[in-house]
Amino acid sequence: MDPITLSLVSVGVLLGLIVIGVPIGYALALGTLVMMAVMGEFEQAAYIAEAAFQSLDSIELVALPMFIFMGAIIAISPAGKDIYRALHRLIPIPGGLGVSAVGGCTLFSALSGSSPATAAAIGSSAIPEMIERGYPRSLACGIIVGGGTLGILIPPSIVLLLYGVVTKTSIGQLFIAGIIPGVLIALVFAAYTVWAMARHERRYPELAAQQREKAKAEAAPFWRVVPFFVMMFMIMVALYGGWATPSEIAAVGAVISILLVLIIYRVTDLGVWKALLLKTVRDTSMILIIAAFAYYLSQFLAYHGAVAALSEAMLGTFGSDWAMLFAIWLLMLFLGCFLPPFAIVVIVAPMFLPFILEAGFSPVWFGVFITLNMEMGCITPPLGINLFVVKGIAPQVSSRDIMMGAMPFLLILAVASWVLVAFPGLALWLPSMMR
Repeated sequence: MDPITLSLVSVGVLLGLIVIGVPIGYALALGTLVMMAVMGEFEQAAYIAEAAFQSLDSIELVALPMFIFMGAIIAISPAGKDIYRALHRLIPIPGGLGVSAVGGCTLFSALSGSSPATAAAIGSSAIPEMIERGYPRSLACGIIVGGGTLGILIPPSIVLLLYGVVTKTSIGQLFIAGIIPGVLIALVFAAYTVWAMARHERRYPELAAQQREKAKAEAAPFWRVVPFFVMMFMIMVALYGGWATPSEIAAVGAVISILLVLIIYRVTDLGVWKALLLKTVRDTSMILIIAAFAYYLSQFLAYHGAVAALSEAMLGTFGSDWAMLFAIWLLMLFLGCFLPPFAIVVIVAPMFLPFILEAGFSPVWFGVFITLNMEMGCITPPLGINLFVVKGIAPQVSSRDIMMGAMPFLLILAVASWVLVAFPGLALWLPSMMR
């Protein structure tokens, strides 16, 4: 079987297994075993455990469960609700509640590193409140679907962490590289929210008066959220200044999060902490299983020359580095409809990194570019994870309305990807200033 056919058949087998309900991590392993059998190399399956272990034998991965635990700790407390309500008091403009939700997602992203965790933590309180205050249901859900995607771009990011591990790129530089693109996207999300809500309020002027009165009646829990802002600031300073490794920052952040939740919110129920530990173990295990078997599949394809042949064929077809980059973008967008972000990163990044380096692109820039594409994958059906999270929060809103509300944010992310191509300094300026 020629390398191009091998890669196409491998992807087809993988998607087929996922469609029939096989969990993604095991679909990756089973798909690789099937292709080994087809190629007459099934005896190589004896080395799958060793290869999986080697792919995860990295000190940087120690940060993964710590970041997951830190995000889970904050998510179980009312911190997300307090953050966005405090911001709402500071933003007395049309669509201020929606802008506060975007700001809450942005700040919570800097504490969790997870897109679904961000959408769930902010959306559980923001969506009902926005709908209650007259926001169109599609807009209220779309704000959270879009804002939640920032969880995998603004540091600490689990996707950027895995990208750094599989490509041997500085995780500290990757984290810092996501700050400016993440903040700019959040600002554009906020601007769209203001525009959409101002247009809605012109149709229903009584809504504006109702929202102003309700905002005045709310208590602003600033004292409760200030410690979380300080923790987020110190994480950024430690990363930017090179004072600590991501693993050290993750461990310290997890401990500080425990103390803040215990002291401020009095979360002392042992059952809650047991559930948190179990969730951390489950989420970490799921991600690592997917990462290990995705790495094994990519190595199998690379061994048979599929990676080089596919890159050469695509370059020959599209004729230029920029067209090739566009083809990679389309491929990742397609895979994002079916696979979780971390699986795509582990498969795609090693495959196309040699082309990226040969074309003169920065591996740090490529990590942010991939992550922007993965943000789109969190929105695109049928397996856009944020769509399912928001549907769970607002079951009374139809799936069609949720998807329609998310489309403007999907378009913003698509444009942002190519703005980053045109202006790579948006991602590379801060890393170039790091110590």
